Amino acid sequence: MQFVAELIETLPNLPIYIEGEELLPEQRAALIHQAGVLRQATSRIAEDMTPDEFRRTSGTLRECYEDLRRLHFSSARELGLLVQAHNAAVVEEGIKARFYLHQSLQDIDAIDTSVAVARCKKAFETQATEVRKLAFAPITVSADMPPSWNERIFGERGKKNRRKQ
Repeated sequence: MQFVAELIETLPNLPIYIEGEELLPEQRAALIHQAGVLRQATSRIAEDMTPDEFRRTSGTLRECYEDLRRLHFSSARELGLLVQAHNAAVVEEGIKARFYLHQSLQDIDAIDTSVAVARCKKAFETQATEVRKLAFAPITVSADMPPSWNERIFGERGKKNRRKQ
């Protein structure tokens, strides 16, 4: 860029082509302006800065760098502590959620158990009433019963049926 700026300044009417395209007048003016600003800055630095100022400036830069490095480490440490605190809170919430899950499952089991017990009680009560009805039902035996009934109750077949029960 420095070479192009020198060409433009020394030979202003010379056509310059960059990558196959001619440099426009606006681009020429911008390059000349940038070259002038760059020259002013470099000359001002060379004029303004003495060796003592350079040493002081480099010391200040070193101190700024050390402060920045310390700040970076302390902020990284604080960020690490924040992440640890967040992770601990997440783990604690997970533990609470697990506790509540187990508690709700125990409650559901208790409800299911009580419902099952109630059903069993009801079934036993209905069966007990039916058994009571059967147990206390009078058996009437009469002489005019057909012979097959007498055999069923008092005969060999009746004994076998009673043993099976």
